[in-house]
Amino acid sequence: MARLKRATSGGGSTLDGDNPADPAGLADFRRDADATRNSLRVPKTAEMVAAHIRRRIIRGELNEGDFLPPEAQVTAALGISRPTLREAFRILEAENLISVMRGSRSGARVHKPRVEGASRYAGFVLQAEGTTVADIYEARLAIEPFIARRLAETRPANATNQLRAETERLRRMIEAARFVDFMVGIAEFHRLLVEISGQHTLLFLTRLLQEILARYQVQYFKMHRLQEDEQRRRALVGIRSFDKLIELIEAGQGEAAEAHWRLHLVNANAMWVPRGHETKVVDVFD
Repeated sequence: MARLKRATSGGGSTLDGDNPADPAGLADFRRDADATRNSLRVPKTAEMVAAHIRRRIIRGELNEGDFLPPEAQVTAALGISRPTLREAFRILEAENLISVMRGSRSGARVHKPRVEGASRYAGFVLQAEGTTVADIYEARLAIEPFIARRLAETRPANATNQLRAETERLRRMIEAARFVDFMVGIAEFHRLLVEISGQHTLLFLTRLLQEILARYQVQYFKMHRLQEDEQRRRALVGIRSFDKLIELIEAGQGEAAEAHWRLHLVNANAMWVPRGHETKVVDVFD
């Protein structure tokens, strides 16, 4: 980069380059200017059209299941070509924000952003980085005990009723010996616990993790089947722990609720990641 120095004669300053044949450093200056221009890429028209539609979906101006107007109307309204619109649609399809039925006259169908898509991609990232299943289970310890305490301290309206309804649903699965459904249902209980706290960011993170863990637990259960009586026994132990948590929340015992749920998670983690599996890498999306 050219350096600024005071001129040896006259006022002001000059750009001093290292090349004696270029005392003003103009070659460096031009090179820097070209690099700046190249870094400021102007978005393509298709990208701007996709951004316009994306904003409308995210802001709720377009809802799940809505159809965009036919291509001819959109191109006329925006003053763009059909190839440009179709390129914008491909961008949005890749983001799972629309689906286009080829040959359909009904237009592109709108989809709200879904955590499932983010969770799947997160699973790829975690697997690529060599993240272990044990690591993901331990991440819950940073979220759910805090949530248990917060629920006990704030006691949101109808919170314990919702949790009890969920445990009853799980009990019916146990009675019907629907143990694979029960594995998925456990993940739903963990999600509900965070949802009723009103912590939206932690709910997103929980849903991201639970999608991965639910897949892993079903996979693990199928590979390590227990006798039905033993499976029922373990499931009922888990349900009793859920009941205890609900009682502590209802009683407003924040510290006890946090301690109980932390112990529950530690025990659950040990069951789902037994000794010898601590280094198993996430691979539920293969």
